Amino acid sequence: MEEEPFDPYNLRPLASLNRRPIIALPGVDPAAVGKTGYDLLSKAALVALIQPHEQELGLAGMDPAHLPEGLNAALESPKETVRTRAAAVAEQYGRRLGYLIASILLSPRGLTSPMVPWEAAYLEHWRQEVRGIVLGGGLSNGRFGQLVGPVAEGVLARCGLPGPRIQVAEHPSYLPLIGTARNALDGISGPMVVADFGGSRAKRGIAFYDPDHALGMLQVLPFRDIETLTGPGKTAELAAAMTAIIAETIQGADPGTPLARKIVCSVGAYVQDGQPMRINRGSYTWLHQISPNLREWFSQQIGAICNRVVDVEFVHDCDMAACAFAGRPHSAVIMLGTAVGAGFVPPGDRCRPVSIRFTLQDF
Repeated sequence: MEEEPFDPYNLRPLASLNRRPIIALPGVDPAAVGKTGYDLLSKAALVALIQPHEQELGLAGMDPAHLPEGLNAALESPKETVRTRAAAVAEQYGRRLGYLIASILLSPRGLTSPMVPWEAAYLEHWRQEVRGIVLGGGLSNGRFGQLVGPVAEGVLARCGLPGPRIQVAEHPSYLPLIGTARNALDGISGPMVVADFGGSRAKRGIAFYDPDHALGMLQVLPFRDIETLTGPGKTAELAAAMTAIIAETIQGADPGTPLARKIVCSVGAYVQDGQPMRINRGSYTWLHQISPNLREWFSQQIGAICNRVVDVEFVHDCDMAACAFAGRPHSAVIMLGTAVGAGFVPPGDRCRPVSIRFTLQDF
């Protein structure tokens, strides 16, 4: 698929940060060289950083899946020794983030050899166009997210890079939902159901638009934990859960809310023609085992449950996270969650504006 012309706002598998290797640079820990973005920055990698210090952090016995949240709590502990240890873990993670960004900006090699034109254009876009990075995703929440950016900037400076500046988003976990709502350009005027299916959680909401078609409100509904369904061999169960979650969102809407026919779902997978790409790489690409036409299959399943006609479309979560900031020039978003990914912020005219009265209701 990378034979297609490079489009920075519709990324393809060679954009993967999970597979991008760390290279040897001044300021980069030699022990990190050769490891990948996933090795160093995934949720599993952060959990592995925390576990040797569980006792000191007051997290002994906690379910490993909840250790990142526990670390955030430790960063706010009244005990200075706990805060200091927690900050040291956050700083180690921040350095790793800096290693990855520096490797993207300075590596002469790619994932392909010889490097294909698509990947060369992708890396050139990072180097020539990106001046600011916004951090999003579940791991960017709280005090932890605020700490890792400045540490990563320090690594970039030691590697001889003057930038880019790194900051954390206001609503890190909800960027794909906000971006998906802003990305809905094709004649949708009524409230629209949006969903974001990641590696651990399914988030959903209803987007409401002003008379001038600007995004006025995003009503975020309680998330669903799907971590046990996103592994190998769980494809049928994942599809059933996705169907039920979307149907529940439609059925739970106020009866007086005239929902749009279209339903847009961001997923943790690269997307082509409105559905996950046909590659064997992760939970949402495996959905093609269910049907060769996932848009039609999900539309029929959900429509039958809700007794209405719906049109389900899928979009790439990191592309949509970047759409949350549409109109911010020379910017990229890095999503830190179950895995790590990135998207480039598009021009403002590619997305709906955000109302000056925009509100995010989180139930």
